[in-house]
Amino acid sequence: MAVIFGLSFMFTKNALDFVGPFEFLAFRFGVSSVAILLLLVLRVIKLRRKPYWKLLLVAVFQPVLYFIFETLGLSRIPSSEAGIIIATIPIAISILSPIFLKEYPHVMQIPFLVSSVFGVLFIVGWNSFKGDLFGDLMVLGAVLMAAFYNIASRKFSKEFRPEETTFVMMLVGGIFFNVLALFEGIDYKKFFIPAVFSGALYLGILSSVLAFFLINYMLTKVSPVQSSIFANLTTVVSVLAGSLIRHEELHWYHLFGMVMILLGTWGVNYIGFKHKKIGEG
Repeated sequence: MAVIFGLSFMFTKNALDFVGPFEFLAFRFGVSSVAILLLLVLRVIKLRRKPYWKLLLVAVFQPVLYFIFETLGLSRIPSSEAGIIIATIPIAISILSPIFLKEYPHVMQIPFLVSSVFGVLFIVGWNSFKGDLFGDLMVLGAVLMAAFYNIASRKFSKEFRPEETTFVMMLVGGIFFNVLALFEGIDYKKFFIPAVFSGALYLGILSSVLAFFLINYMLTKVSPVQSSIFANLTTVVSVLAGSLIRHEELHWYHLFGMVMILLGTWGVNYIGFKHKKIGEG
């Protein structure tokens, strides 16, 4: 899952060289909608008689708002930098969980929370002098939406199965982004540009249907903070992909910020696991 999400930044950047951000979102979630509907027709997934309208809240956070923020951000900043900022999702979840899920961080987690927040502020503050502050803020908005999605999905996990949540998310995403793209005058012929076509398939099937099913499944078993521990691996993959494949520059402040973020992410989750074991003992 971390590899899938880590490479998604690179595929998105490649596609955005040929199409606009919202055009690509329409292509991506058009593919994901067709894929999830095909799974339903083939009876790979089954839907029960449930009030699925409740899951609209989940779908608004993810994919609608999250991908609006992320795609706008990726159109302005390198994928390696976006990957570093996205790594703060576990930190945002740790902050919001006490409010919405009544799950409180241990006092020893606070220094690590500060470490990760400082890492992001360091990257954003340094890069803002280069005129990319808007892109950084957009990706930070995506972080917030991802945190709300994790919390909402966790809340509804007792009522809906992972495949049901994923189905609503993909269908809403496909409808919303294609309607939005139609108003902007989308050119569907661009879908067949190799970079766009491959990106839409990869992101629509692997990064959307498969990866979000895995996340929704994990959220039925563990807390959002626990499930988000794998986000740091996503950062490593995205940084390596952006630097080695797309030949994006990796500056010293990227490395410093990444170390601070990863240290904070590791500390928050390590202490969380340790505290839970002590409590259970």
